[in-house]
Amino acid sequence: MQSFQPRTLIIPFLLIFLAANAVFGQVNQNISIEEIVRNASVQRDAYVEEFKNLLSRETKTFEIYDKNGSVKKRRIIVSTFIVYPLATDEKRVAEYRNVVSVDGKALVNTDKRAQDFFEQIAKAGSSQKQLEKLDIEGSRFDEEISLSLFTLYQSVALAENLRPYFEFKIEGKEPMAGGEVYVIAFQQVKDSPYIITDAKKEPADGKLTLKYDVDFNGGRDVNGRLRGKLWIDANTFQIWREQRVMTLQPTGFPAPVTFAENLFEFQKSDFGILTPGKISYVQYRIDKKERNAQREAGVTFEYDRFTKPDVEVMSGEVK
Repeated sequence: MQSFQPRTLIIPFLLIFLAANAVFGQVNQNISIEEIVRNASVQRDAYVEEFKNLLSRETKTFEIYDKNGSVKKRRIIVSTFIVYPLATDEKRVAEYRNVVSVDGKALVNTDKRAQDFFEQIAKAGSSQKQLEKLDIEGSRFDEEISLSLFTLYQSVALAENLRPYFEFKIEGKEPMAGGEVYVIAFQQVKDSPYIITDAKKEPADGKLTLKYDVDFNGGRDVNGRLRGKLWIDANTFQIWREQRVMTLQPTGFPAPVTFAENLFEFQKSDFGILTPGKISYVQYRIDKKERNAQREAGVTFEYDRFTKPDVEVMSGEVK
């Protein structure tokens, strides 16, 4: 299971751009990696701030693999996905999923269930209790693993409290989405209290934390490291694509092994930000005897275009 401890982010939405060049698609060739990362970080914060009260149809596909890596079980869950401001603190947001079908079978009374749920969550008390109820409600049909806040919290390596633990390098530029992108590799270079594999080590400061539920020695002494790549728009510095890999190297393992990997793909929207199009996650089983990792389970999230709902969902009720 992978989850995040949300952090309140209040940042003005800034449009960051480069001066237009005579040749279409040409960008500043002399920009530094520090400038790219700084500008992309501002756009990441703008994404979190703007990504409120948006709605989409989400199709979530689970695949569970056998020891040979073949699919032994599959489940498809369709939900109405909403980015939901918490009733006790509208500056904090969470993911709400109103499940409408499972494996092609429509659920009954989903609208009434959603209305009842919003009335109940308004009485939940603390923000943490609301988050727990939202997670339970949206994941009640999930298979074996449960994931949360992937959609809401983009490019965690760019977050202010996590950025100092990474090294960033420019790998080059590529054409993408009708323009050009910088391809930026990132690598965790030291232990971080905000990237954890042992739930007992979760920091108490409320800052954004990436948590991996490692079923190996309780997640202790596994030497986790996060790495990946970002495809950053060369004009707007928004994120079009992200690859994220978590590796472990438990004591006695000759080399790091992959525990989890993600691919995030974003799409244009009407809200000044790029919104999720497809997110995939694969988790691996660590084999202590063979000292390697085998594919265990995968989840794919696919989204239609995001819109604003006809009614606004805030403060525990539908307005």
